[in-house]
Amino acid sequence: MKKNNGRDLEYYISLSLILGLGLLFVLLASPNKTVQFMLISLTTLFYIIFGIVHHLINHDITLGIMLEYLTIGALGISILFFFLKGGLFL
Repeated sequence: MKKNNGRDLEYYISLSLILGLGLLFVLLASPNKTVQFMLISLTTLFYIIFGIVHHLINHDITLGIMLEYLTIGALGISILFFFLKGGLFL
């Protein structure tokens, strides 16, 4: 088992900050769905890059991990895109 050196907490706090700020900016851009979609895409890109860099630093990156981040990012964008198209997003 890999020893936890306490840096995972910093990672999760940073990731929460990225996603929280992304959500805040999307909500602040409320009437403009084009800007909201661009902010969602940018937040997702930061999520993917941040996750891959985290695993590169920890020397445990695999193709499966990279595909997981890309898949979760694509799923998140798809779900939010349909919310924006359907008018369900404020």
